[in-house]
Amino acid sequence: MLVNNGSADGSRKICEEYAAKDSRIKLINIEQNHGAPAGRNAGLDNASCKYITIIDDDDFCEPQMFEFLWALAMNHNADISLCGSWNDYGSRREPYFIYDELLILDKVRGLEELLKREKYNVAPPTKLFRRSLFDNIRFKENVIIDDIHIIYKIFANAGIIAAQGKPLYSFRKHEGNMTGYIQTNKLSPELIKEYLSAFRERTEYLSNKVPGITERARYSEWSYMLSMCDKISLYNCTDCMHTYYLMIKSIRENINEFVNSPFITEREKSLLEKHVL
Repeated sequence: MLVNNGSADGSRKICEEYAAKDSRIKLINIEQNHGAPAGRNAGLDNASCKYITIIDDDDFCEPQMFEFLWALAMNHNADISLCGSWNDYGSRREPYFIYDELLILDKVRGLEELLKREKYNVAPPTKLFRRSLFDNIRFKENVIIDDIHIIYKIFANAGIIAAQGKPLYSFRKHEGNMTGYIQTNKLSPELIKEYLSAFRERTEYLSNKVPGITERARYSEWSYMLSMCDKISLYNCTDCMHTYYLMIKSIRENINEFVNSPFITEREKSLLEKHVL
């Protein structure tokens, strides 16, 4: 399926040409672009296949990626399969979740890896999803970052996750796209507040739906706050100082649980001494 999300650069014509060549291609035309979440939701609303993946318009994947993800899902009866990727900066490429190990995970372990962000993160494009996981779930519109609000819910619906970090997708990084923006140090109060709100909702949602992940979810929320406090201080983000103090206050209110968490790192202990204690 191709979703032409209000393009003004001739993309619609290219999509129509491909749809005319191959009857398997279904084209959805949206006259006015209301953001990536609206385009993704249009695709979900019209999808009729058993599995889906989501490819962003300015990225690219290797020809064998879908075959690889399909085989992973079929061989292990997985609800979600995923691969590794590259960050492509034009003049150079950097590995992004690349590893040889094959991981077959249940719901709790799959969510744990999602929260750890060591083998994969919430970015949809490297993943093949069973379509039924999205029943009654859609991407949140009118937000800065859409995937942080939804992908954990999809993983919470999954029974088996199959992961292998073969690099078959490339995220193109440039100033015009969001993935390039959020991985720089251009912090803003709005961006941090959206993450904080999404992670607060994530902790509550997962604690109710998958109690076995509660401790990790609570820790991940404070870990994010601490890392943002350090970035705000390191890069002297004066516009974010009010948010900085709100995060420090929240960490202090939960300091005993955070310090005694089995997941806390030595670096985080050092950052606690620097910013909180």
